[in-house]
Amino acid sequence: MMQVGIFTGYFPYGLEETAKKIKGLGFNTVQLDLHFKDVDLSAGQITLEKARKVRETFRDHDLPICCLSGYTNIIHPDKAEREKRVGYLKEIIRNARNFGSRYVISETGTYNTESDWVAHPKNKTEEGFEECRKVIADLAQTAYDHGAMFLLETYVNNV
Repeated sequence: MMQVGIFTGYFPYGLEETAKKIKGLGFNTVQLDLHFKDVDLSAGQITLEKARKVRETFRDHDLPICCLSGYTNIIHPDKAEREKRVGYLKEIIRNARNFGSRYVISETGTYNTESDWVAHPKNKTEEGFEECRKVIADLAQTAYDHGAMFLLETYVNNV
């Protein structure tokens, strides 16, 4: 059977209701967004118990989690903001297998401070690429260290 999935972030409900609605629409896998009305999976709040609850809820509805969404601007120009975002992404990566998938996907990002999707002159420079490459290498190492795989989506306006 062909796997057809959907991003859970399109469903602004609690965990159980999200799984029911997705299964009811005929999907058979999900890309997991970590936002549910009744489960706090924000930075510093991911636990083994919560991850297992999410995994088992989707499994109970025959919806395996194909990957986890960790979309964030990994090269945000504000260093403190970048550290916060990359830190949370690493938290997701470290816990990926507990959610039932080893795959975590994110994006390259932009040096634009107003939007994660708007171009910036530094995005197309060697300096920007090298800085982004270092962050990617660090995230890939974190994934390797935790039996996960870091996937990267590029975008035309980003690095």
